[in-house]
Amino acid sequence: MHGIPRYRTFNGPAIFRQGFRPFFLGAGIWAVLSIAIWIAVFRGDVSLQSVFAPMRWHVHEMLFGFAAAAVAGFLLTAIPNWTGRLPLQGVPLIVLFGVWLLGRIAMASSAVIGGVLAAIVDVSFLALLFAVVCREIVAGRNWRNLPVLAAVAVLIAANTLTQLDANGLVQSGRLGERLGLSTFVLLISLIGGRIVPSFTRNWLAKNGGGVMPTPFNRFDMGVLLVALAGLVLWVVGPSSPLTGAVLVVAGLASFVRLGRWCGWRAFSEPLLWSLHLGYAWVAAGLVVLGASVLLPAMVPYPAGIHALGTGAIGTMALAVMTRAIRGHTGRPLETDTVTTAIYALITLAAILRVTAPFTPSLGIELIVASGIVWIAAFSLFAGQYGYWVLTD
Repeated sequence: MHGIPRYRTFNGPAIFRQGFRPFFLGAGIWAVLSIAIWIAVFRGDVSLQSVFAPMRWHVHEMLFGFAAAAVAGFLLTAIPNWTGRLPLQGVPLIVLFGVWLLGRIAMASSAVIGGVLAAIVDVSFLALLFAVVCREIVAGRNWRNLPVLAAVAVLIAANTLTQLDANGLVQSGRLGERLGLSTFVLLISLIGGRIVPSFTRNWLAKNGGGVMPTPFNRFDMGVLLVALAGLVLWVVGPSSPLTGAVLVVAGLASFVRLGRWCGWRAFSEPLLWSLHLGYAWVAAGLVVLGASVLLPAMVPYPAGIHALGTGAIGTMALAVMTRAIRGHTGRPLETDTVTTAIYALITLAAILRVTAPFTPSLGIELIVASGIVWIAAFSLFAGQYGYWVLTD
């Protein structure tokens, strides 16, 4: 395994010294702003100047705005560790982040500047990220992580499908959304399957040893393949009974996989159990999504979507971002009161959002409440952790 390489000397703002800094902060701030905008749109208080219908804009910005920024921050920090090459910083990092930021502005104003121009700007970010990841993996001959490169390529295709639909060219928006969400869930399953047991093992070794997480083996590979199969079926045939059955099996198998990581032994450290909780939402989301296909009269479709979106992506993003920022700014990997509150709030936001479709009489209130709690979680993150990435 390669060690973390030295950074080039960079005398500019601290935020552009390392890839996680602008993208994690950007993800946190956009998580707040986009949901605040969405609540206002949902309540009818404002209207969007976008070629995307309001609901489609909300989904797009959660996937290709917020989640894409969180993934970019992770990859720009992890890939140098994988390859031993110098990380992206300075002007190239400024350009990459600037294109992501322009994409957010373009998506909010696409009805004014033109849908095609907005689409080009927005998709350009993922295309540039693909080029950066490809260059580093090939130059470092890090073939083990080619699936990550493939995932970024799929995200480009997914975003393009949503843009084609928004511009009235092809009815492919829902397909693009399913493909995008599935890709992020699979990235959590793949990368989470590496870091969660690894971090747990390291912590347990320092705190008494005993039973350790099971190393990656054929069972883990089998769970990943079943999850891949279920999500591919969902992308191409979302209402098929076979899709529902495979998703449920994938979710149950994911729960078993999670149990092998000994998360209960690290419950005293929120920096660790938040990672386990993020993967637990993947497992629960797959089960609920599958159940919504098999039993649509009993299990609302949005419940599974938001278990994966608000629950899995939201929780895992915060768990990874808080841990990475602490580690890379020289702080101890220990949780303070604010960070524990962040994890508690994102959990509450996910529970409220998943519950809302089951209670039609309180649905609107629960959706708005979930959004407010989500905003609180990411506001705390942006406030405390944003200060660190800007100054340390």
